[in-house]
Amino acid sequence: MPFRSVLFTPATKLDRLAKALAAGPDRVVLDLEDGVAPSEKNNARQYLSDLSDRRFEGRADRLGVRINSLSTPDGVRDMSAMLDWPHWPAMLVLPKVETPIQIRQIIALAASRGSVPALLVALETARGIENAHEILRSAPAGTAVGYGSADHMAETGGDMSPASLAWARGRIVNAAAAAGLPAFDGVWLRLDDVDGLRDEARLVKSMGFAGKIAIHPDQIDPINAVFTPSDAEVETARDMLAAFEAAGGSAFSFRGKMIDAPVVARARRMIQVHGKEQT
Repeated sequence: MPFRSVLFTPATKLDRLAKALAAGPDRVVLDLEDGVAPSEKNNARQYLSDLSDRRFEGRADRLGVRINSLSTPDGVRDMSAMLDWPHWPAMLVLPKVETPIQIRQIIALAASRGSVPALLVALETARGIENAHEILRSAPAGTAVGYGSADHMAETGGDMSPASLAWARGRIVNAAAAAGLPAFDGVWLRLDDVDGLRDEARLVKSMGFAGKIAIHPDQIDPINAVFTPSDAEVETARDMLAAFEAAGGSAFSFRGKMIDAPVVARARRMIQVHGKEQT
């Protein structure tokens, strides 16, 4: 399930859904949490219930829903409402996860209705990031992890600069890699600075992130462009895999560099992402 971009849009603004999907994100997440005012959360749940009755307008495979944290009354209400939905979207976003128990709760509730959607586990509190390894080791296959950088910096007092985000980003990428899961960087808040978004996307890609979370449709093209391998990169990766097979799976020299299994695994992931982009 390779994907690069996740676009959040409020569940109270379903008139924006068509535009959000047309922007080309790999997933659109209908938000019941921070994007919805407390006074509107009941209405938001009803809007999504009605949309579920229509099979999410045939787009369930690209849609996700972000519930409120199960440690809050609104999170309990969200899950209670969802258990009555006839159809679920492809992904469920769990905000502010701090312990493995929160993941197990969701899995048990979803399994009670017959299926468990893919999960995007958001680590956005100091406690959650501190427990990243334990949390992600408990996550099922198909899970992704997202860094809630804005919430994390609000808690720590950081300023959203690369230096202030570096430790948490590194910890999340490492924990995700150890669990065999893709990691997605947090939002770029300056909507009028596309060059800044591209630079940040390139930075986090170099750290090992698989993609980035967006809050506006105009952010999708720059994110997808950064996280989509070029034709030249894919051709090189394919040549490398062919050389790897010819070497019988052992370390080998390729265009002046020594190549071993981890580098080959990265080449395979690149080809997989490229194939997803072509479909």
